[in-house]
Amino acid sequence: RAASWTGGEPLSADGSGNPARTSWKRRCREVSRRMSRIANADASSAGDDDDAGTTRGLLSSLAYEAAILSLLSDDVDGALRNPAFRTWEDGVHAVLRSELGIIEDDVLRSHNGARVEACERGGGHFPHFPYPGTEFGDGGEDGDMPRGNDGNLGAALRKLEASPIERIREEAGDPFRNGMTSFLVGQGALKEYIEECAALSLEAENEDEACFLRFITHLILYIDTVLPEFCARLALPSGPDAATDGIYSLRELLILKYVAYLSSRRDLWPHVALYTSLLSSDNVLDTYSSFLIRVHGDRERRMALKRARDLFPVGLDACILRNVVRGMVLRDERNFAREVGEPGAPAGISPADARRMRSVRWLCYHPEHGPDALVCANMLLRRFLLSQAGEDADASDRDLHAPKVFVEEILPKDLIAVAVDQCRREGEEGAVPGPISPSLVQNLEAEFLSIRSYLEAHTKYVQFLDAIAKTSPCHKSSRLVDGSRPRHEVEIADKMERNAFRQKKMGLCKIIVEFASRASDALTAVVTFAGGWLVDVNSNLTDEEIDSEEAIARSEELEAIRSTFVPRAVLMLEEVLDKTTMWLEQIAYDTLAQFEGASKDMLLTLYGSFDETYRSNDDSTTDLLVTS
Repeated sequence: RAASWTGGEPLSADGSGNPARTSWKRRCREVSRRMSRIANADASSAGDDDDAGTTRGLLSSLAYEAAILSLLSDDVDGALRNPAFRTWEDGVHAVLRSELGIIEDDVLRSHNGARVEACERGGGHFPHFPYPGTEFGDGGEDGDMPRGNDGNLGAALRKLEASPIERIREEAGDPFRNGMTSFLVGQGALKEYIEECAALSLEAENEDEACFLRFITHLILYIDTVLPEFCARLALPSGPDAATDGIYSLRELLILKYVAYLSSRRDLWPHVALYTSLLSSDNVLDTYSSFLIRVHGDRERRMALKRARDLFPVGLDACILRNVVRGMVLRDERNFAREVGEPGAPAGISPADARRMRSVRWLCYHPEHGPDALVCANMLLRRFLLSQAGEDADASDRDLHAPKVFVEEILPKDLIAVAVDQCRREGEEGAVPGPISPSLVQNLEAEFLSIRSYLEAHTKYVQFLDAIAKTSPCHKSSRLVDGSRPRHEVEIADKMERNAFRQKKMGLCKIIVEFASRASDALTAVVTFAGGWLVDVNSNLTDEEIDSEEAIARSEELEAIRSTFVPRAVLMLEEVLDKTTMWLEQIAYDTLAQFEGASKDMLLTLYGSFDETYRSNDDSTTDLLVTS
């Protein structure tokens, strides 16, 4: 039997091969079909008798031998009825081998006919057939000779859908195997398959379809690599639900869909940058910016930024971060919802404000982003101040807690130093695209220092108010002895009482004067800020830095803040001085009320203890204090 399987080699010029190849194939088909009928019949009638195992073994042998013969004889119909062909892949092998064998026979038959015609034209004198019996039979006597599909693999492979084997029929409908079929059939079938699968994947909203979306996305990436011109001809999906605005290729649309899926899975975030890098530059900017807005953890932010710097063109990460931070700072978070991985807000800070504050940290991981960090920090500080500019409450009620936490706890301490140093390195290696000019960074530095000075002054102002509210200028002196004691004891007791009273007053005065001095000095520094509070110190700017939409908005915001907070600082300074004066007056009144004649010396000593202008040997100073 094994020797009979070697008859498929065509006859060659050197005499090797099978001169009766056509007859051999016919006999193979006949034997294969008889074996298949026996195998199928005995397999269906086999029972549970004692020799069932032997019967099944014999039938299996017949089935496999019949399968080999059907393949050798190009009999695909017989092969698909054979139980040895259990899977779709077995069926595809039988179809492809049959089509190849039939094409080979057609070529040999064509060559044989040409030799016959040439011999007849030569009167039969030319030995075009070097050996007897080398004529290739046309198979006309074989009525059941296999007929192919003229190279149409699509029609040939459709036989699998009608296979008697149930498993082959089921697997023929599998979408992944349909893809394999389209590769075998040709570009037309492949184009139709990809477009259909892409449309289904783009419409799917269920995450269970992510596996197929991943398959079709990677398939089109492979096609774009090996056949870029073919990939460019793939049509975008049509219909009212097709979201293709601004997208000009199916490849781009599928990658966007897949990136959206990756972005929705926190465990897949490390892969987002890789697939985003395959998009066009404009889509890279928009897509990765939208993704980073949802990343809040410090470790995840560092990972996402590192991946972007590794995979994107140099400097594109800075452009993306500008979009991200500005978008988060300016976003109106009315319907705020805490996202997965987002830390809780600090005490006294709304969750929306906490998210805005932490967004600026995106620009604090690498020094080259420092100037943009200063721009966005000022932007957020202006927003905080403007949110309280129109309130009617007293200055003390506006605690400005959010901007204070932002400056003291969120922003790095060397923010200004890093930003200024980076601007000085403009044009050097490592500088990012669109650097901020040294002139503009001077204005940004002055703006940040102005706002920080106001926040520090406000903190000291609130501390002063708290101290003066908790420290009463009046207290009752305690008599140490009554009038029944001897005179010298009474005098000693009175002196001790006055000293104790004066020491207590002196301690209270020092507390209030210290808080008042700190608050007044800080508020004075705001009012007398070098160059003017929130006033640009450098006017040597480019037209873009002056006329851009962001620059115009900044100028208007600075003017609105100045018009509100400079008068407010003056009023706070006046309040500090006025309340300090009134409090000290109460000290004098309380001393006069309790000690009358002895109060003059007590007040001179008391005020002189914390007033640096007091000199005991200066009569003018003494008269001034007495008059006060």
